[in-house]
Amino acid sequence: MITTMAKAREHGPKRARRTAALAIGAMALSGCVALTPPPGGGGTDGRLRAVEGTWTDASGVATASLVNGRFVNVANDTGNRVAEGTYTYAGRDPVTGQPSITLSFFSLLRETRIRANCVLQNPNTLNCTNDSGQQFQLLRRSRIG
Repeated sequence: MITTMAKAREHGPKRARRTAALAIGAMALSGCVALTPPPGGGGTDGRLRAVEGTWTDASGVATASLVNGRFVNVANDTGNRVAEGTYTYAGRDPVTGQPSITLSFFSLLRETRIRANCVLQNPNTLNCTNDSGQQFQLLRRSRIG
């Protein structure tokens, strides 16, 4: 069975970058999901807890874990870590009024730092836009705590 990244390489560097971007987006979502403060952040913050848990990108390529202000994104086909970083509460979205988080992470595939702004559309959906304008969606798999 050929892994997702191997398939991407078969179709050229453009496809590989797109697949990597999706995986990174998933990681980013994982980083912007938990709305609880990092350790030592001064108590529990229900705004952050609303996004803590396990999330998958809409294409099913990667799974992100958001816990205590940290996120880790892992490729579903290999189990390899593809991104890691942090997330913070960014207030309420001015348009929807829903909780918003900022995700800051390092893509291990592209070796670049990425930021994304995410809005909790509903308890199971995070809509995100990264700093280059790419939109992605994270879907809740399970809830922590």
